[in-house]
Amino acid sequence: MTECGTDVAAYALGALNDAERRSFERHLATCAVCPDELAVFEQVIDALAQDVPDQPAPADLRRRVLDDVRLDAAPPIHAMTGRSGFRRPALALCALLVAVVAVAAILQSRSSPGQRTRVIQARVIGGSGSAEIRRTAGHAELIVHHLSPPPSGEIYEVWLNRAGRPPQPTRALFNVTGAGDAAVDVPGDLRHIGQVMVTPEPAGGTQVPTHPAVITAQLT
Repeated sequence: MTECGTDVAAYALGALNDAERRSFERHLATCAVCPDELAVFEQVIDALAQDVPDQPAPADLRRRVLDDVRLDAAPPIHAMTGRSGFRRPALALCALLVAVVAVAAILQSRSSPGQRTRVIQARVIGGSGSAEIRRTAGHAELIVHHLSPPPSGEIYEVWLNRAGRPPQPTRALFNVTGAGDAAVDVPGDLRHIGQVMVTPEPAGGTQVPTHPAVITAQLT
């Protein structure tokens, strides 16, 4: 016989096996409490699912989490009064929230391992300020702070350096704010790039560097 409330969380998450599910559904048809708890749980799951990629949970992971839910949510025997087996919905709801968030976080990190951001500190040459490259799966951004502006009539240009080849110009041209700050996308495929550098160049950019680099960032 299914104890009241025992399998509500597991049923809401679809983690019961066929025999458990049938047993719980028979209990659900005659229980005065579990249908209300189940309705609340399903609303919580639907809300959380909107912000998490749709990925199936591994059976062993889901089972371990749900075992913890049942253990933590079950009340002590001496706390059961009135209708035997009824637990406080708030306790079970808290347990379910912990379980769903834990599963969602693990699945999200496993489903998008390449989305982690790598920060590469750059070197500012011949002046003050700081710079860094932030790389996230197929995208890179140059962030600078407190950098002196380029000479009058010039602009900063981003270059990509491959070993044994001349610097490759990019369409990334930028100036800095009054505080010396800027954020610019670094275009191109950086998988085989050894270094990103920045030089001041005539407005509109050039195809070959005409000034020494003011920023360099080693990618490899």
